[in-house]
Amino acid sequence: MKRKVIFLAVVIALVISVTVLAACTASMEDFYAGLLTDAEKVNADLKAIMTETAKYDYTTSFDITHYYYNGATRGDESTPGWLDGEEGFTWMYEDAYLDIEKKGEVITTTATIYLPVNEDTYNNSDIAPVAYASAKGSVDGSGNLTVEWVKYGAADGDGAAADLEDMTYTVGGYDMGDLLTLWYDMLTAYSDISDSYSDITSATSGFKIYQDIAQVAYRYVYDLDGNEYDSWHDPEGDALTSLPKGSDIFSYGYDEDIAYNWNVISAMRQERVSITSTTKDRMKSFEFFAEDVMVYYDEISVINKDLTLYADVYANTDFVASIEIAE
Repeated sequence: MKRKVIFLAVVIALVISVTVLAACTASMEDFYAGLLTDAEKVNADLKAIMTETAKYDYTTSFDITHYYYNGATRGDESTPGWLDGEEGFTWMYEDAYLDIEKKGEVITTTATIYLPVNEDTYNNSDIAPVAYASAKGSVDGSGNLTVEWVKYGAADGDGAAADLEDMTYTVGGYDMGDLLTLWYDMLTAYSDISDSYSDITSATSGFKIYQDIAQVAYRYVYDLDGNEYDSWHDPEGDALTSLPKGSDIFSYGYDEDIAYNWNVISAMRQERVSITSTTKDRMKSFEFFAEDVMVYYDEISVINKDLTLYADVYANTDFVASIEIAE
């Protein structure tokens, strides 16, 4: 009889545990509804920060750095895609330095691009600049930027003039023209994020350590032709626990349990923006981070030389801008 009582107690405990676990696990609908609520709150905070900060003159200077592996391709079922350093492939760095001044409705940006180097020489302080340009733009009442190119040429500003279209150097996919409007473009993009709610993977905001912080993260997934899927998750796969063989559904599950079908994905990009501000919505810092994930064939192991698909980060781009507001 005693054994039966103990057994019954164990069964009751297990039932309670499972019930509690189920109650704590958000449903798919609850998860996406909560994510939308968080995104809307962050959007309101970002709007307030951008609107308030635009009232002031300020300066900021920062490096935007791109770190990437120069030997990564997808490969195929008979050819590895990620080649190792013994074959001359390595991690590389690209860097651009931006100096930005806002006075009234005018934003002036100076950009210097430095020579790409491999990781062995990245810490060399003598890395040569290769391109230089400066631009002044005026923001009208509708928030549109009209740009006047005021200086371009060699890295020190004294070289022969050259059209921006002839400057083929890029950093993280941004060419010289992009870099000269990068700051304005970032402010515009994050003053209202409502058009990109479907790309958001997390959104948080609130008071932390004597300052407010608004942070939003995005994910973009691309098919084998390089076209972006409508969202970072496939609604058709939300109810699945695994993929049927040969499925063209690119993901299944949701939240932290989402999984991807690499057979129909070529790449993924994840971005995160973190903006800190005073309690009066004056921006203190703007941090941008992006990582690029590619899908490639490689050996299963040292022993098993058969090729299979993997996904890994092959590049990242980031900058941290501290804002000096003129009192």
